[in-house]
Amino acid sequence: MKKKTVLKKLLALSLCASLSLTLLSGAALAVETFTASEACIALIKEFEGFRSMPYTDDSGEWYIGYGTECEPGDYPAGVTELEADALLRAHLTERDEGLVNGFLVQYGISVTQEQFDAMVSMTYNLGAQWINPEYRLCSYLINGLYRYSEAEVVNAIAAWCHSGNTVLENLVARRLREAFLFLYGDYEFQDAGSRYCYIDFEPNGGQKSPDQASRTVFYPTGSVYGLLPEPTLAGQTFLGWFTADGTQLTGQETVLSSLHVYARWSGGGAAIPTPTPVQPEIDYSSWVNPYRDVKENDWHYTYVRELSWHSIIKGYDDGTFRPDSTLTAGEALKLLLVAATQIDPGNATGGHWASSYLTMAENMGCTAPGEILDLDAPIGRLTIAKIAAIAMGLELKSGATPFADIDDTYALTLYEAGVITGEILDTQRYFNPYGSITRAEMSAIVSRLRSYSAPNDPARTGYISFRNKLIPVDWSVPAAPYNKDLFVRDGSRLYYNDPAYTTEWGIDVSRHQGDIDWQKVAGAGIQFALIRVGGRGADSGELYDDAKFEEFLTGAQAAGLKTGVYFYSQAINTAEAVEEALYTIGKLNGRALEYPIIFDWEIFSKTARSYGVDKNTLTECAIAFCDTVAQAGYTPMIYMGLEVGYERLDLSRLTNYDFWFAQYNSRNQPDMYYNYRIWQYTDSGSIPGIEGRVDMDLAFIPY
Repeated sequence: MKKKTVLKKLLALSLCASLSLTLLSGAALAVETFTASEACIALIKEFEGFRSMPYTDDSGEWYIGYGTECEPGDYPAGVTELEADALLRAHLTERDEGLVNGFLVQYGISVTQEQFDAMVSMTYNLGAQWINPEYRLCSYLINGLYRYSEAEVVNAIAAWCHSGNTVLENLVARRLREAFLFLYGDYEFQDAGSRYCYIDFEPNGGQKSPDQASRTVFYPTGSVYGLLPEPTLAGQTFLGWFTADGTQLTGQETVLSSLHVYARWSGGGAAIPTPTPVQPEIDYSSWVNPYRDVKENDWHYTYVRELSWHSIIKGYDDGTFRPDSTLTAGEALKLLLVAATQIDPGNATGGHWASSYLTMAENMGCTAPGEILDLDAPIGRLTIAKIAAIAMGLELKSGATPFADIDDTYALTLYEAGVITGEILDTQRYFNPYGSITRAEMSAIVSRLRSYSAPNDPARTGYISFRNKLIPVDWSVPAAPYNKDLFVRDGSRLYYNDPAYTTEWGIDVSRHQGDIDWQKVAGAGIQFALIRVGGRGADSGELYDDAKFEEFLTGAQAAGLKTGVYFYSQAINTAEAVEEALYTIGKLNGRALEYPIIFDWEIFSKTARSYGVDKNTLTECAIAFCDTVAQAGYTPMIYMGLEVGYERLDLSRLTNYDFWFAQYNSRNQPDMYYNYRIWQYTDSGSIPGIEGRVDMDLAFIPY
């Protein structure tokens, strides 16, 4: 057990003990204590993801299941999801709930279940380090949360997003979700990442400003940064904050995206150059070599050590690695594809364990169907070169070959990428194209593939990565043609800077917007409005009118806006979907629309009558609604977020209809792989003529 782990566990035990004593005091009678809710446990599982075998992070700590601490030798056969669930619950009961309850009782603080769950999620991830009155969230709770703004609370939570001094984007996303759960009690709040952006202030040898609590500060998106912190460095003058490309940040800019900025100093001479951030090298000094046949002076030692450290490879039960043994085709496919794409479909549950990797290779074009017939047979080096080059998405090279025994495009491409080197004999370089590959040689190739870091592109890999799941690409559904890098956000307005496309800027509204001055909306440049006509109760199943529909449709059209309408569906069968479509058509009473009538089926809650609707039924509902709309002479459309689009609908059966896609993120880049005609990019836009927040949309025309 590592000293860090021992120290952490001793600290947790001592805190639990001291706080448990507090629970017995008179103060305990005045404050309600909690246990983590099922929603909290589901949220932690979502954040952590499931891994059946023990794994380690770069600090050498070991975990299993849903991120529960363990020792390297624990669970040699792995755990099931049910067993991982039990480990998670035991960890919460034995440590995290007691730590949070003890702090609350000690200071006589009352919180809601949702606030408690947010703090438990933080504790499960961070340990007890944040539970300290000297830190902001604990201080705010002690002093009274009513004294602090949303931004202050968000910063108190979200600032815990580092590994050392490095900001980790997955921790940013998690902290923001926890912050909005703490503030507003929403376990499934997906917009947290678009509400705030951060600046990571690198003092470049200096010290933080005395009033700066963290080097990473979060700002509301769309606001102005304002006064920036000023660090200090003895004997030098602070010249300002600069991005890596040399642009100075003044504080007068609008918050649009997250930034890393670096202090520049002057000691009477030239400014110190801004350093280029580098990833810290991993310290392997604590690695204990488990293989008696791998020695430190072996050429492959560093590769085997690296991959063993990250649990990518392992040896045999007799303590050997067998570096000269040949790999089977199945073993080689798994190692190559995961290293080249960062995607792992997992071992197949039926048939040959490696058949899932063969399917992935065939889908990507790495191998032709029937090219690999025996997954337990050795695999040739030339086949390996082809698989690796295609999986990495490398541009194939042509020209003089470096190898005396083969003139092959794939081998040349991998050689120029630094992935393969061949062997030099008598001043000639040989590739041995038809020979098999050893475990030592494959370790070197996999290490180099990992260093190359090929992008995860579904069009290349054949898989869409969503919520720790791998979803095979459905090639019958058109992919989105848009270049993500050409989306630019300016305040509430999103632009797509591609001359090949014409776009229109719009909003979607319901009675929740209250009164709307449509002339002001039109004057602000809004070109279209999508208006809710009504909906179906998630629990009752009854249809209801949107009280503002007639007023909004009349006002928007009078102001010259193009209009479309949507129905908030909770249909559980095709009869209800047809009923919803006919209801919508009836409310229009023959009025013309420039934009579609939209089937807006959403996941309301896990207790709603519609939650258990299966994929086939929901797809049938969408078809029934759209066909009914089309028969009435209107254009139909289907609304979806990532979960509905990827997991709840069979998009291959819906290619006759256009899609309206919803996703909000701070990157201002859509993640939907399949094509859509409208992107609902935020639910917190601000437009003259509307009080409060409003959904904003970008449409790709014509219709």
